[in-house]
Amino acid sequence: MKQTALPVLLLLSVCLHATAQTTPVQTAEEAPSRKDRLRNQPYFSNIIKTNLSTIALGNYGLTYERLIARKISASLGYRFMPKTGLTQTPLTEKVMDYFREEDGDMSEQLDKLKMSGNAITAEIRFYTGRRPGAKGFYAGVYGRYSSFKYDYPYDFERPDESMVLVPMKGKSSGIGGGVILGGQFNIHKRVIIDLFIIGGHYGSMSGKVDAPTDLSMLDEQERADLKEEVESLIDIGGKKNITAEVRNDGMYADVKLPFLGVRGLGLTIGFAF
Repeated sequence: MKQTALPVLLLLSVCLHATAQTTPVQTAEEAPSRKDRLRNQPYFSNIIKTNLSTIALGNYGLTYERLIARKISASLGYRFMPKTGLTQTPLTEKVMDYFREEDGDMSEQLDKLKMSGNAITAEIRFYTGRRPGAKGFYAGVYGRYSSFKYDYPYDFERPDESMVLVPMKGKSSGIGGGVILGGQFNIHKRVIIDLFIIGGHYGSMSGKVDAPTDLSMLDEQERADLKEEVESLIDIGGKKNITAEVRNDGMYADVKLPFLGVRGLGLTIGFAF
């Protein structure tokens, strides 16, 4: 028995020694640091989102955002506004309450203005933070193209206090670029919140306004008054933004003005995948 047990014990000793030699021991220096663990977290590369804030202005849209590097993304968004009374959205109704108290005539004119439009926005974002993916505070640069259609049945008051309807219909488009600051964060594994802190863009916009109608009843002074009223409808920077011509067959105008926009305190919700 003693002669049989000895080889078995020797064999077990060799196996245990081999196992001990082949099992890696990870030292504190070899273990990944917290910084490395954060940098190597899994993340989603795609996000579909919609802006909840613009719904208050009667605007609806979607944006697709795609990571093109660990902390850099590119996005393309489309927004549209169906034909709506400019003063009849949830937000502008509150603003118009002020004008109704201060200037009733102006509010009556603006209540007739209806608009529709769409916009395409392309954006590049640079995110901060150690965690990978489109999350954290960010700075972005973007370009925007917008087009609008508007319908404005303008009432021109003659010296005898009779009214002449000038049915204005117009189209305009603008292109510009700007910057934005904000923060994007996960509130669930795949649900994100994007908060626009502050941003804005600048560019140029141009268009035409036509009002084909019979204006032969207006004398020379009345035509001059109508031209002056139309050209004073938009006054940005003290420059002449509308150039109008009044003829027997109607009123026709060219529109050129700065394309200005502000993005701030906007709330967007999205789904990552």
